[in-house]
Amino acid sequence: MKKGVRVLAVMGLAMVLSGCVQSRQAHTESAAAFDEPQYDWGSISGEKLVIWGIYPEMERSYITKAFDRYQEFTDNELEIVQIPKEEFEQQVLASVAGEIEKPDILLSYGGTNIEAFQPDENFYDFSDAVWVDDLTDTSINQTVYNGKIIGLPHWEASVSGTLYNKEIFEKYNLEVPGTQEAFLQVCETLMQNGITPLYMPGKEISMLLYQFPMDCLVEDTDILNGLNDGTLGYDDLPQMREVADWYKTMAQKGYLGETYRTDDWNGMSEAMDSGKYAMMLCWDTWLYTDFTGDASQFGIMPAFVGIPEEGTFEGPNLGLFIVNKNSERLDAALDFITFLADPYNYNAVFEGIYTAPVFKNQVASISTPQYLEAERLIERHYRDSTAWLRIRGFSQMDASCILEYMDADGKETAEECLAKMEALRQERLKCK
Repeated sequence: MKKGVRVLAVMGLAMVLSGCVQSRQAHTESAAAFDEPQYDWGSISGEKLVIWGIYPEMERSYITKAFDRYQEFTDNELEIVQIPKEEFEQQVLASVAGEIEKPDILLSYGGTNIEAFQPDENFYDFSDAVWVDDLTDTSINQTVYNGKIIGLPHWEASVSGTLYNKEIFEKYNLEVPGTQEAFLQVCETLMQNGITPLYMPGKEISMLLYQFPMDCLVEDTDILNGLNDGTLGYDDLPQMREVADWYKTMAQKGYLGETYRTDDWNGMSEAMDSGKYAMMLCWDTWLYTDFTGDASQFGIMPAFVGIPEEGTFEGPNLGLFIVNKNSERLDAALDFITFLADPYNYNAVFEGIYTAPVFKNQVASISTPQYLEAERLIERHYRDSTAWLRIRGFSQMDASCILEYMDADGKETAEECLAKMEALRQERLKCK
């Protein structure tokens, strides 16, 4: 089974890489390659569909274009309900419990993120849908729940690692490191030259991104199963101590700067454009969706967060359109999903969007130059996003314990830090 997980990751990357080649060759063809509908979207129902999602994720340009296109082409109406992230789970749980009316369609992430919503009882099984064979292997990995295709991925597929300023690296004769030790040596050289090595927006706890190194851990199914059945905790894993110690080392040596605890998401663009910082843990598409500077001055290299030794790239986390199988408007909801999955429509809304393909016939989107420059390196060190998707009770917010450990000045051990993280995970599982 361990080999099987690794094979799936390689297969997923192969599909992503082949999609990049396809994207480069076919981008000029745009949506003209599919200039007519490929699927039957059903008839005009005149019914209004209610879609719930986390604010502001349904404001992504390709999603709003898809919504507008659907309403224009079908004359059907959509009611879009955006819910703050901190309220989303409770709202969905309330709908599942029958306390409030359920939506027809949900935009959510898959895996353990939907476990509490009782997917088998509430969500439609798309395993036999006409569009399943059009999904890349990486996409399918995100859609499977309990052996079923639980939703349609309709999202940009980024690759995460370490964004680095190529001009700064060239100025100080630095090469992309190949090991954890070499990465720390790069950081030290940068510090000696007055450059803060890594911008880490510690105020945004989720941006510590500790799941990057964990992906390689849960490739071992014994570890994944142990975490999920309660026989293992974070504090039982020596590799997790290496991860916690990496963050502490980065902070103590000044490699994150003096203000990392108050640095936030809003400061990311300015920091990376200022030339005062050399690197940042992030995803390649951020340079084209949020960065206001010159994206061409940046490359992407592996994330060196303690483990694995050679660093790692993480594949995408994809948002899924999930259908309430008990909806009174089920047929119309299924037609909406078929509409989104039609190459005629998704090529139109993803045209010019920087992303690796989510669908095999996705020819109108384009891959980032950073991805194309590093594709051989990515091929060697790529991992699917598994920790965030498959560890029960996982939360990026548990990195708050790591932040406390970074500031502990010897008053707390790595084991104590990880025990706190594990306690938070277990408490979350009890609540669910």
